[in-house]
Amino acid sequence: MSALSSLRTFLVLGRVSNLPTVWTNVAVGWFLTGGGWTAEFAWILTGVSLIYIAGMTLNDAFDAEWDRVHAPERPIPSASITKETVWVTGLLQMGLGVMVLLRFSTAWPSLVAALVVAVVLYDWLHKRWAGSVIVMGVCRALVYGIAGSAVASQTDGLEIPHAVFVIAAFSVFYIAGLTLAARSERLSKHGDFGLVPRLMLILPTLFPLIAARGITPSLMRTALIITGIVVIMAWISMMRRSLAERIPKGIAQALAGIALYDAAALPFADMNAALAALACFILTLGLQRVIPAT
Repeated sequence: MSALSSLRTFLVLGRVSNLPTVWTNVAVGWFLTGGGWTAEFAWILTGVSLIYIAGMTLNDAFDAEWDRVHAPERPIPSASITKETVWVTGLLQMGLGVMVLLRFSTAWPSLVAALVVAVVLYDWLHKRWAGSVIVMGVCRALVYGIAGSAVASQTDGLEIPHAVFVIAAFSVFYIAGLTLAARSERLSKHGDFGLVPRLMLILPTLFPLIAARGITPSLMRTALIITGIVVIMAWISMMRRSLAERIPKGIAQALAGIALYDAAALPFADMNAALAALACFILTLGLQRVIPAT
C-alpha cells in the first residue's frame, strides 16, 4: 500500500472532513466563557481533535462485522487496513488527546474523562441500543463544556455562562436527531425519519438568541440575531430537502451545519471567532468532497 493510500485510509477512518465542526464547538465554549486567542485555546483544539478522530476510528473497529455486510467499502472490510491496526491506532489517538488536554490545558479532568467514556460508550452501544443517539449528542455537548471549563477554572468556581450550557443541551438533541437520520442511511433509500428528529434538527435556530442574552440591546445585536436565524433556517431547509432526496448528502450537510450554527452564536463573544467558524463551515463542505462525512 502506498503512503498516499495509507494516509487516505486513516483520514477516512477518522472522518476528518467533519473535524472543523469540532473546532467551532470548542470556540463557542471558549469564547462565550470569556477566553481569548491564547496558546491554551490551540491546545484544547488539538486535544479534542485527537479524541474526536479516535472515536471515529474506534467506531470502525467496533462496527467491523456490521460493515462487512452493510458497508463493505469501509477500510476494514475492504482490506485497506486490519482491524487490529485500527484498534491500536484509535487507542493511541485517544490516549494522546487526553494527555494533551490534561498536560497543556486547565480543562476540568472530570469533563475530559466524561468525554472519553461517552465516546467509547457510543461506539460500543450505537448498533445495540436506540437510545445511544443521546450519548452521541452528549459527546458534542461535553466539547463545549471542556472548552468553557478551561476558562472558568481560572476563577473560584465552575462559572460557565448559562448560554454555553443551553447551546450544549440543544446540541445534544440536534446531534441525536441527526444520528437518527444517519441510522437510516444504509437501511433506507429516503429520508422519511419521523417528526421527532425533524423537531430536533430545528433547535439550532435558537443559537443566536441564546448567545445574545446579556448583551446590551442595539440595532447591531438585533441585526445579528435576525441574520443568524434566517441563515440557519435556510440551511436547515436545504439540508432537509437533501435528506428527502439522498440521505448521505443530507447528513453531510447537517454535519457541516454545526459549524454554521456555532458561527451564528460567536459574534456575541468574538467577531473574529465567528468569521473563523464560517471558514470552518466552508472548509467542512470542501473536505466532504474528498473524505466521506460518514
